[in-house]
Amino acid sequence: MSARDHTHQGHLQGASHHPEIFLPPTDRTEEKLVEQKEVLEDDFSPEIQDKILHETYGAGDASEDPLQLEHMVGFGGEFPNSVVSLPLDDNLFTKCMGSLIAIENMNDPHDQTILRAHDMQVSALAVSPSGELLASGQLGTRSFKGNAAPIFVWSTATGKRLVALRGLTQRVNIITFSTDEKFLCGCGEDCLLYVWELSSGEVVFGQRNTTPVSIVKWVEHYVQNRRVVYDLAIGVGTTLSKGKFYFDQGRVQWTLSTKPYALPSGGLVRHFASIDHSEDCKYLFVGTTGADMIVYRHDIAVFRALIPICSNGVRSMVRLPNGDIVCGGGDGSVTKVTGEDLAWEILEKITLDGPVVSLSLSPNGSEVLAGCSSGSIFRCMTHSLASDVVTTSHTSAVTTLAFGPFNGDRAGIFATGTRNGELRVWDIADYACTAFRREVKAGAVLCLALYSDNGMVVSGWEDGFIRCHDISLNRQIWYIPQGHRGGTTSIAICDDAENKMQFMVSGGADGAVRVWRLSNRELMTQYSEHSRGVSKVLIDNTHKNIVHSVSLDCTVLSYDLKTDKRKISHIIKGGYLTHMTQRLDSECELITCDTQGRLLHWDIDVRDPVLIVMDAGMNPSLKVLAVSPSGRFLAFAGDDTVLKVLDVASNQVLSLGKGHSGSILTLSWTPDERQIITGSEDSCMCVWNFYLGGQE
Repeated sequence: MSARDHTHQGHLQGASHHPEIFLPPTDRTEEKLVEQKEVLEDDFSPEIQDKILHETYGAGDASEDPLQLEHMVGFGGEFPNSVVSLPLDDNLFTKCMGSLIAIENMNDPHDQTILRAHDMQVSALAVSPSGELLASGQLGTRSFKGNAAPIFVWSTATGKRLVALRGLTQRVNIITFSTDEKFLCGCGEDCLLYVWELSSGEVVFGQRNTTPVSIVKWVEHYVQNRRVVYDLAIGVGTTLSKGKFYFDQGRVQWTLSTKPYALPSGGLVRHFASIDHSEDCKYLFVGTTGADMIVYRHDIAVFRALIPICSNGVRSMVRLPNGDIVCGGGDGSVTKVTGEDLAWEILEKITLDGPVVSLSLSPNGSEVLAGCSSGSIFRCMTHSLASDVVTTSHTSAVTTLAFGPFNGDRAGIFATGTRNGELRVWDIADYACTAFRREVKAGAVLCLALYSDNGMVVSGWEDGFIRCHDISLNRQIWYIPQGHRGGTTSIAICDDAENKMQFMVSGGADGAVRVWRLSNRELMTQYSEHSRGVSKVLIDNTHKNIVHSVSLDCTVLSYDLKTDKRKISHIIKGGYLTHMTQRLDSECELITCDTQGRLLHWDIDVRDPVLIVMDAGMNPSLKVLAVSPSGRFLAFAGDDTVLKVLDVASNQVLSLGKGHSGSILTLSWTPDERQIITGSEDSCMCVWNFYLGGQE
């Protein structure tokens, strides 16, 4: 890293007389980017990714980085079978969230093992019958040519990646282990079906279908003519077939032969969504998108019965030890049915808070884990279907988060908002969601602020309203209708009763900055000098009568509330200014970030930036930044999905954190400076430990 005093053409215009610092140094950037692309194209290893990233930014040894991922909160519920119990422990389960896989303990929220290797969202999960192996597949990568969608096999005991299975593209839809764990079958959106031998990682069979495979189930294996033969059930389109996978000695290769299951003479057209079989492998139970369950005799491959279950499809299914079947419906229902062959009846039915996309039986058979597209995971007792929430998560992009001015046991309370209008309050002590509210017609939550000892959550919305709720989110205290046209994008609150400074500042998509009296929400004054939407408003940390605003029109404006006039206007050419924070040391300069990867330092007495720090990485567009509570560190992030921490005094990169699979849209330091929380386009939140924080 070195400071340079020349203009960086294409990124900065008209500011050559201001100090510039490049992250990483420009003389190494192109070389490192080429190296990264060549290495990672053949290996998705996170260790290699971290090593190259840290070398590129000169951030030291990745294994000794003071920023470490402590916990991740997320479960989008977008894909089927995305929550699976682990057979080795009644309390352990695995789930996918963004590009990561987590192994969690239902009884201990701090017991979380994170598996990282994918560079795109994980779309399929499977656990081997013994529970020793875990397989995960992803969406097709955007990092390299070919849109490859690899499958990784992991050890559940160590969390280490054992083998990478390649061949599928676009998206992995299905992964399933053979009953003896020697083979793994994977199916993709590219209509391919592959079978890999796990001991070697080699493809032993491949087949292209006319449409993507919708269900696959390894039913049983047996010895025939001194060789092992495997029975499968495979659903493609509206056809369910009995498969026989065996080694053809004549052709010296593995072969899959199929035979369609016989249907009623009147015809039966269904698309398939889920599948399981009886303990003796005599019957198959298939859930359909037509909201019913079909029973087949597997041994003779014939249809036996059709049982209506729910509405909007039977998306998941699991057989209980006593032979009963539990079905998860697209209408949010969990239904237990009992019977055999032609005779079936519904025993129990409950309704959860969203479509049920995943069901998995606990090892002891007493509980069923149910994953919902609402982001919730429930544990349901098998005898009564009584349910309790295990975890809850956001289901759309996390657009904003904020901590409150609380002390003691409440210091870890923070609130989040999402693009689909969800408000949640969390406790970082156990990562629990303590309150939830959704405004269906208000659009996205664009900004948040918490104030008062009692806990008030003030939120700005896409419909332009400013709403205030109590900390339980059950009661709306007040609201300002149409605070801004096009949406309220930023809020800052000064609640200093001792000095009689109690007001709220808001910025909007209409370019206006408005100041409201906090006690009665009366509009005190407004400024309409921005020509585009306001990205961020701040109340000066030393002079509370000074208000700052930054806009997409590339201007930073400061106003004096005492004189009701603009104090100074800062302008930069090129890029959109997306966020702002303020230093606590030096001259308390403002720091803004933009879509060109620049960190711009502004002194209120100087029109032009006094320092420009340039991130010249692969995708440098920055979305958010924040100075730490002590003022020593600056955290920033954006479209490259990497959280970066700078030493404010030296502008040296101290830490790099990679956990999200989408753009990081919001971040906040904890009040004690020991952790950073990030929210992303991938609907997940990462909790990072920062081991340099909180030290004098």
